Amino acid sequence: KAFIRASARDAIASVQIDARLPVIPVRALKNASSELFTAKQREVAGHLDGGRVEMAEAQLQIEHYWAGALRRAVIDGDVEHGSVMAGQSVGMVKREEPVADIIAGLMAQAAAALEARAA
Repeated sequence: KAFIRASARDAIASVQIDARLPVIPVRALKNASSELFTAKQREVAGHLDGGRVEMAEAQLQIEHYWAGALRRAVIDGDVEHGSVMAGQSVGMVKREEPVADIIAGLMAQAAAALEARAA
């Protein structure tokens, strides 16, 4: 249901605050965890600057933030604290359909396009 409610603007790219703390770029639906991730990066960078944590530990803290996030979203259904990966085309999703119906529709469109081209 999160995909159906979402608009293209809800699919945001992950933000990297500090080059020392690399973030794998993904596009996902904006939620509570994506908001908190920015604050977590600032916190960890502050600890790194203050010498309270070593570089490897700081990077590990950033990686652990999202550990299991995809599972939380996809398997557990936690769309507020999981990583709901989606591109900008998520705004085009208007309803839930069986895959067979989607493929049948695509095949019909392709056949019509080929017939129109042949004429």
